[in-house]
Amino acid sequence: MGMTVYNPDGTVASVFTGIKRDGDKLVLQQLALGVMPMDVVITPSEALKSMKMVSFGLIVFILGFPWFWLKYKRGKGLGQETAT
Repeated sequence: MGMTVYNPDGTVASVFTGIKRDGDKLVLQQLALGVMPMDVVITPSEALKSMKMVSFGLIVFILGFPWFWLKYKRGKGLGQETAT
């Protein structure tokens, strides 16, 4: 089981199945398009570049995540998932 990421049309873009460290790199294990196994490597310099992508909206989402999660679970019922 992993984290599934969807395209705007609801199709599966990727399924992240694991995260591990390899020396000074972070390796994300994924299934591209939900079927093709692939490892994505993030180096320290690339991770620092991602700090430029932080926005006010992202900070609000992170801080409000517990509320968003509870609202999502209440709306769908515990343990029930539907395709979006």
